[in-house]
Amino acid sequence: MIPNLSRFEDHIQRLVEGGFARLFAGRLHPYEVAIALARAMEDHLQQHETEQHGPDVYTVRINPTDHSAILQTGPDIAEQLAAELVELARVGGVSLTRTPEVQLLADEDIPPRQIAVSARHSKLGHDTTQAMPLDDMRQQMTHNAPRATLILDDQREVALDQPIINIGRQHDNSIIFDIPGISRHHVQIRLRFGHYVLFDLGSTAGTTVNGERVQERVLQSGDVIRLSDSVLIYVEENISPTTTSDQPLVDTQAHEPLDI
Repeated sequence: MIPNLSRFEDHIQRLVEGGFARLFAGRLHPYEVAIALARAMEDHLQQHETEQHGPDVYTVRINPTDHSAILQTGPDIAEQLAAELVELARVGGVSLTRTPEVQLLADEDIPPRQIAVSARHSKLGHDTTQAMPLDDMRQQMTHNAPRATLILDDQREVALDQPIINIGRQHDNSIIFDIPGISRHHVQIRLRFGHYVLFDLGSTAGTTVNGERVQERVLQSGDVIRLSDSVLIYVEENISPTTTSDQPLVDTQAHEPLDI
């Protein structure tokens, strides 16, 4: 069994209420996705001395109709699921040997709006391979990230040093604003293709960037983010804050196609 089960379940609830709800765009039930990933990890734990090692290869099968729709709204979904698996391992006290590899496959045998997840341990090196510390793994995932900072209400600075930063009123967020006008899980800032991208998580009051209400925005240095009465300024090191964030994020690097 995964230790810290209550924390693990709390994190699944956060996924359901936050990023997963947007990620699957109504095609799949976020709770079922999170539970399927968690069960796949738990069912394939391996005990090595005092540590439990989680699997590092996951195959996610969904109906072809759902597969097509989700790839259109989130072409980097495999990368995002891998990041969530790292976080699930962290809160569950599970060690990983490397960043998980996720394959998203279309399978006609899977009914619409359902999901099947399998997991395994890759044969990398000897069975005694030491687990990669999760702090090192998160550093590996963010090696192409810009050096960025949020200035909160002109009072304090918070460095963005994680691939996923949750902001809201509830105390399980990375950045907490205990202000009534801010939702429990208001926005998420996620690293995508070397850029930080802001997502509104269905907040009640909404989110604006440079005075424009947004659901999703690639952040540029100097952007002014407003959450209710709070103001956040996004700053990248050695970047002049003269550009705008009106341009869509375009991936200019070649990526291996999904095995579908």
